[in-house]
Amino acid sequence: MKPHDSTLSPSSRITALAVTLVALLFCSSCDRQPAGKQPAGPALGRAEETWKFWEAFNRAAVSEPGIEVLKGEEINHNVEPTLACAALEDIAAGELARSRAITALPVLHVDPELAAYAVEFAASRAKLANALSDYPALLKKQAEMLSGPTLGVGLLVNLLNHSEDKQEGILWRAMLDQAKQTTSDLQSLKEPARVVERSAGAVRSTMSSLNTEEMAVRVKLSQRFGREFPPRVSYANAVTLAKPSGLTEKQIVQSLIGKSAGGFFNPWRFEDVREFVSMKILGVTNRSDVLAVYQVQTHVKGIRSGNERDFRLTLTYRWFYTRWVLIETNEGL
Repeated sequence: MKPHDSTLSPSSRITALAVTLVALLFCSSCDRQPAGKQPAGPALGRAEETWKFWEAFNRAAVSEPGIEVLKGEEINHNVEPTLACAALEDIAAGELARSRAITALPVLHVDPELAAYAVEFAASRAKLANALSDYPALLKKQAEMLSGPTLGVGLLVNLLNHSEDKQEGILWRAMLDQAKQTTSDLQSLKEPARVVERSAGAVRSTMSSLNTEEMAVRVKLSQRFGREFPPRVSYANAVTLAKPSGLTEKQIVQSLIGKSAGGFFNPWRFEDVREFVSMKILGVTNRSDVLAVYQVQTHVKGIRSGNERDFRLTLTYRWFYTRWVLIETNEGL
């Protein structure tokens, strides 16, 4: 016989196979779990920790002013570009806050599929915040170049909610439709408009897939832990939307900057908060949840001129998406 012959005889091969089968049977019996228990493998999370995470995750997902506020009635009205930009920046900050709140949640012993879904969801809110931030930048650029505003917040809402082919190029066409400048003057806005559209499309696609995935995650969790995991919309519906709170004297002063009073023959333009020596709210009339009239009295002193004036003003404010906006200034009460 040759030393170290690698060719096994039939009997040797049968013996080796038998040893292998015994080993496999022994190992499989060790891994077999009693009926009703989860199979061996990656831990699927604990029931209590998973439920607490589900509750905290969904509450964080509907906290802060988010994209939902843009779907109100106001989108049908023309909104001054500076106001639209401020509102969108508020909402972008709210979406980022949602993302941060979700990613800060503890995940120890949480079902891994739920944790992975939450990570994707948090990332989608960050992407949405970026898209919302890109839109105000585009609004500001077009306001600088065009004779008047041509883009409204409603266009952004359409981009985020609809996937029709006709949406492609909608921002660029909107600017061209009303622009008095030549096409060559607007070329610098074409690519930023495309960037916004692509961002909105990516956000729309991601959020749509996550909404579908939510149902699959809920089903798996319900089967694993034997209880119902409510959809996110139920948490959103449970949140009582706080009515716009009243304005402070400081906010009223800030809203008056850039406005005028005193009439044609004796005008006064409010230019700096430092010129307001005093400000007192005399009364408030809430005409609706989104419309309020303030009667105020103020004493002002010009920073450069040193001139002083007293004013009694009736100020009408309207709630635009995330803040009160002064829409009418009248003298007298």
